[in-house]
Amino acid sequence: MRILVCADLHAGARTWGVDRKEEILFALSQIYDVAMDFDIGALFVLGDVFHSFRYPGEDIVTPVAEFFSKILNLNSKPFVYMLKGNHDWSGIKIWELFQDDGRFIFVDEVTFLRLDDFMVFLVPYLRKHNLPKGKELKEFLESQWDSAPEGGVRLCFAHMALDETVPGLSEVTLPEDILKDLKVDKTICGHIHRHGRIMDRDVPVYYVGSPLRLDFTEEDNHLGVYVIDEKANVLDIPLEGRPLVTLQYEDEAEASARLKESVESVSQDAYIRVILDRSSLPASQLLEKFRFLVDERIVVVSINEGFTPITSSTQDPFDVVALWKRYIECQEEDDVTKQILKTVGESLLLGKDPSTIWQELKFYFEIGEQE
Repeated sequence: MRILVCADLHAGARTWGVDRKEEILFALSQIYDVAMDFDIGALFVLGDVFHSFRYPGEDIVTPVAEFFSKILNLNSKPFVYMLKGNHDWSGIKIWELFQDDGRFIFVDEVTFLRLDDFMVFLVPYLRKHNLPKGKELKEFLESQWDSAPEGGVRLCFAHMALDETVPGLSEVTLPEDILKDLKVDKTICGHIHRHGRIMDRDVPVYYVGSPLRLDFTEEDNHLGVYVIDEKANVLDIPLEGRPLVTLQYEDEAEASARLKESVESVSQDAYIRVILDRSSLPASQLLEKFRFLVDERIVVVSINEGFTPITSSTQDPFDVVALWKRYIECQEEDDVTKQILKTVGESLLLGKDPSTIWQELKFYFEIGEQE
């Protein structure tokens, strides 16, 4: 059996005010071609199929559904396993359309399964409040996997970062020790948008990454998916996607003089960010000027004055979250109620589903009672 692994499709994403739908559809077409070429027996999607908790709209839901329908209808009749990511929620009604024949499985809890000669351990996205009280993730995973039979090639697929690979990350991370203890042969993680093997580790661990570059922190990322063959070799299959390019100048005078020439050497399908060391004009005004006079591929202008860069992009300039917090401050409520309203409103505006918000609030109050 050959297994195809992808992650972080983020269908419905808009970045810098740009609808990324066509890029997502192109990525899906490439993934389908890989599935067909390798005659796969299973597809594992490691979280974040859609970008937002809110319904993304029929124009993106329909082609995503068609993609999974085409996968399920391949001659090899593959299984599809979809891990819950931090952007996903269990109640996506569209998945119910595929679950009748038992080959489409939405995984929202830690589990394991056997596929031919493979023993596969699965870890959806977990927040701290998802863990039993008093248990660390390693202990919890051990308790969930202790009945897994011995033998076979052992794989682990997760929607979370591996321990100590993302500096400053304040989330639950996958302990490397559990992979060693369970003698896992290969591990592939979604959630982190980079593609490639994590080097200098005692066990082979890979990030599959997103099939498109979603922001300029991913400018140098390679794009790809993985195929695990019958001998448990991890085959790196590259994907094509629109590039991100950053152009940097000292000030708006230098940018105005050189920018037009600079963008002529940039790929026609690239998104462009312009960074200035200083400027007498606001970033929003520069963005409008550069897009009008030079090229509409310019989607971000950032000025590196002081310690905090000032950035403007083509997206809506209003900070809705900040406006909500200011509104709550004007209400005649006690401080605790104001904090709850701020937190709930911010979470909803950022796309979290109500069940997750409720669990976080319960966790917040439980911690408060303990203190």
